[in-house]
Amino acid sequence: MKRIIALLLTGLMLFTCVGCITITGLSCSVPVRYANADKYTAGNFTYESDKVEKVEIEWASGGIKLLNGKGTLSVTESGSDELSEDEQMHWWLDGKTLKIKFCKSGYNLPITKTNKKELTVELPDFVDLEIDVASGKVSAENMLNLGKLKLETASGGTDIKFLSAKEVKVDSASGGIAFGSVSVTGDFNVNTASGGLTVDRISANEIDVDSASGGVTLGIDTVEKIKIDSASGAIKLKLNEPERGATLRCEKVSGSVNVKLPYEKDGETYKIGLGATEIKIEVVSGGITIE
Repeated sequence: MKRIIALLLTGLMLFTCVGCITITGLSCSVPVRYANADKYTAGNFTYESDKVEKVEIEWASGGIKLLNGKGTLSVTESGSDELSEDEQMHWWLDGKTLKIKFCKSGYNLPITKTNKKELTVELPDFVDLEIDVASGKVSAENMLNLGKLKLETASGGTDIKFLSAKEVKVDSASGGIAFGSVSVTGDFNVNTASGGLTVDRISANEIDVDSASGGVTLGIDTVEKIKIDSASGAIKLKLNEPERGATLRCEKVSGSVNVKLPYEKDGETYKIGLGATEIKIEVVSGGITIE
C-alpha cells in the first residue's frame, strides 16, 4: 500500500495545499494553494466534450457524482449560488486537461467544520480521469466509458455501477469500494487500508489488490492474473466462467481455504478446470473461498 500512509496523514489536505494550520478559538483552517490560481474561474460551468481529453478533480468534502455524456457537458456543485466566490469550485481548461478545485487558491478552508458540497460532473467518452477526494463518496449509476481512471480517497466510499476503462488504480485510506460490472483492457489495481472491496463482475488483464483490513469479493469473468495481499478479512472469488478455471496458490498464516468447484491439489496449489486464470493469494488472517 504505497500511498495509504500518506492518505491517512493528509486527510483534508489530500488535495494540493501548502501553508500552516491556523487556529482561532475553537476553529482551525488550512490555506489552500495551487499553481496558476489566476487562470481559474469560479462557479458552475459547461464545456465541449471534444475539447477535453483529461479531467482532474481535487475535492475536500462532499460526494462526487459522475455521468457520461457528449456534446455540451455541465459541471455543477450544490448550493453554488449561496457560496461566496472564494468558497465556490474553481476550474481551468489547461489545453485539453480540465482541472477542478474545491475552492479558490488562498482560501482558508475550515478543517473542523468544512462545508460539504456535492459535485456532479458530466464526462465525455474515453477521457482520462483523476480524482483526489479527502472526504466524500464517489459514485456513478450509469455506464462510464473512460481511458485511465485514478482515484485516491482519504475517507468515503466508492460506488461505480458500470465501468469500461483502459486501466484502473484506486488508493483508499478508509471506506468501502464497490464496483458493479467492470471491463478493463489493462490492469485493475486497488490499495485499501480500511474498508472492503466488492466487484460483481470483472474482465481485466491483471488484478492486484492490497488490503490491510476488510474483505475482498470478486466476480471473475476473463482475467489473466490475480494477486491479492490481505492482512485481515475474508476473500471470496466467484469464477463466472468455471470451465476456464483457475490455478490458485495460497500463502496463509491463519484461516481456511474452501474451494467449492472440482479441483486437483498439489501442496498449496489448486487447479480448477483448465487452470486459465493465475491466482496468488497471501493472507495473514481470513478465510479464502473459491466458487
